[in-house]
Amino acid sequence: MIFAPIALGWKQVTPAGLVAMVATLVLFSALSSLTYLVNDVADVEADRRHPTKRRRPFAAGELSPAQGLAAAIVGAPLILVLAWLIAPGVAATLAAYCALTFAYSAGLKRAPLVDCLAIAGLFTLRVVAGMAAGHFIWSPWFLTFAVTFFFSLALAKRHTELIDGGSGATGPVPGRGYRYEDRSLTLAFGAAASAAAIVIIILYLVDEVFPRGLWREPLWLWAAPPIIFLWIGRVWLLANRGEMHDDPVVFALHDRTSWAMGAGVAATFLLAFI
Repeated sequence: MIFAPIALGWKQVTPAGLVAMVATLVLFSALSSLTYLVNDVADVEADRRHPTKRRRPFAAGELSPAQGLAAAIVGAPLILVLAWLIAPGVAATLAAYCALTFAYSAGLKRAPLVDCLAIAGLFTLRVVAGMAAGHFIWSPWFLTFAVTFFFSLALAKRHTELIDGGSGATGPVPGRGYRYEDRSLTLAFGAAASAAAIVIIILYLVDEVFPRGLWREPLWLWAAPPIIFLWIGRVWLLANRGEMHDDPVVFALHDRTSWAMGAGVAATFLLAFI
């Protein structure tokens, strides 16, 4: 996500900016890991009742909650100081990510739909960090697409949890603000968000990418939205069938079809470039 701005802003890349983005990637990965420690500590009781999450180190008793909190308290400030040395904007973005993550762990994750919007914000902040580190021109269209796209994926994750409870499950979901009866709501909002994301990326191409004249054969870029639409549609199809057993991002990293579609999107950019 940190390198995503390069895809459509490659002419803005400089050697110094690329080095800064690599350093930001390392710091963001470390900070993300620390915030996940805090989230897992907050979720430890719910995770112990979950069929797969009970194997996580805190839920399984392999690590104590005190160890996780100590690592976060010591590590997070150090990472923010190093981020400031890269660029104040990077430090501000990482601080916002940290604050939103802690707010999520403290209570936002139990607020229906708000939790998914928070997750979308956390993924979008990765893109923002890449823009700040590489000194890219800010793109409202691109950031709006990111928020909408990741909101849909976050809802797919929640929808999967509701489907996994079984068709006859009723009542509240442990550790969440949802009820199993909310399946139709998460499906409707998620499908709407995925459709909106595709519309936004088309508007992004028409209003911002094509007018810049950065591509020799820009018409090839029209192939990207349908491929993205098919991929996110497949995610929702599998989620609604109860066959999405992982987080959608983790699923994509292990799914051959997702890799093939990703290669197709990359090919459209390459063909537009040459």
